[in-house]
Amino acid sequence: MFDALKPDGLLTTYCAKGSVKRNFRALGFDLEAIAGPPGKREMTRVVKKEAVKSLVM
Repeated sequence: MFDALKPDGLLTTYCAKGSVKRNFRALGFDLEAIAGPPGKREMTRVVKKEAVKSLVM
């Protein structure tokens, strides 16, 4: 998934589970919790930072 996004690409999901957030961080994404739609408390938005990827490789 990390390789599929362009630098500074955004991915948004309704999933706010802790294990999902930890996995996104482990893959090298910057993570942000944002307000969810009606009936959902929060959503997760991740941003691909190219500088992080170069450190991983």
